[in-house]
Formats: sequence, C-alpha cells, structure tokens
Amino acid sequence: MDLLSRFQIAIIDGDADRAAAVAEEITAGAEADPDAIISSLSGAMEAVGEKYETGEYFIPEMLRSAEAVEKALSLLDPYLFERRRDISGVIVIGTVKGDIHNIGKNIIVSALRASGYKVHDLGVNVPAARFAATVNEVNADLLLLSAFTTSTRQALIEVLQALEDAGLRGRVKVVSGGAAHSEELAREVGVDAFASDVKSTLAACRELLGS
Repeated sequence: MDLLSRFQIAIIDGDADRAAAVAEEITAGAEADPDAIISSLSGAMEAVGEKYETGEYFIPEMLRSAEAVEKALSLLDPYLFERRRDISGVIVIGTVKGDIHNIGKNIIVSALRASGYKVHDLGVNVPAARFAATVNEVNADLLLLSAFTTSTRQALIEVLQALEDAGLRGRVKVVSGGAAHSEELAREVGVDAFASDVKSTLAACRELLGS
C-alpha cells in the first residue's frame, strides 16, 4: 500500500499518531506531489463525512479524524509551502462569527499554501471588523469566508458591510463556502464566488485573480 493510501486510512480511522507518522514519512521522502497530498486529505475527510451521514460514525469519530488531520497538517504545511516558491496572491481566510468549524477550512488553507498563495488564517468565530482590518493590513487580493452552519447568513452580510464601510470592497474579491452554505446564499449576500470544496476553491481563486 502506498504512502498516500496509508495516510488516508489513518485519517479515516481517526488515528492521529499514525497519521503524523505517515506525514513524517511523506516529508522525509520529499517525493509526494503537493496536489496529491491535498487530494488525499480531502478524500479522507469526504469519506469520514459519508460515514457520519450514514450513521456509521458519530461525533467522537469525527473529532478523532479531525485531530488526525490537525496533527498531520502541522507537519505537512511547511513541506507543502516550500515546494511552491512563487507567490500566487495574498489571501485572508477565516470562519465567520458564530461558527467554530475548522476542519474543511484547515485543509483548504494547506491547499492554498501548496498552490503558492500567501495565506493569513484568522481561525474561527471571526468578527467582521477583524476580517476588514486584516484585509487592509496585508493588502489582500482575496477574502475567503467559511460558513458551515445555517445561521451564518447575517455574519456574511456583516463582513461585506465592514468591507464597504472601510472602503475595501472594490479592492478585494470575496469567496464564500461551507457545508451548510449554497450558491444561492452566496448570490444573496453578494460575494464574488461560491466554492464547495478544495477543487472549486482553487478554481475560484485562479479565476478571480486571472491566473
């Protein structure tokens, strides 16, 4: 079984120590393609999500897999970024106020860094004013908003309003997405693009930056 298959299985099994050990093997070998690593991560979490939806997994299993991802990414992030030296653009990302989900966001952050973007990750439960302030501080090209719960519509609107109030809306493109999010909601709140997964996020970033 190859390294990336073992990596996926460790995450699906929620074995953080095994996931970290395989991540160390990946970085030591210095041969794995960054895109393949991110694809493996995404596929593992999709599998975990499917197991949760079918009732095979419950919250404790989800949390164990999330821990495995976090531990693996702490080792993989430097490896991924070092292999893409050209800066593709500056991105600010975070989960909006009222939402503390971060698994999907963290995988996307790694995918963006592996693709050459300079990423400023603000974490979870981020107030609108902090998004606007950071966009201004780092002169961001893109703002990515993660919204994983159904109650985050107002938070998205508040972020866009904060950008308007700061005179930044015309300067930065905004992408939103998340598990309980939809393209229809994205259109309603007025973002520039909607992304549902890693692949569509990277595509949206490339399109909006014309790269």
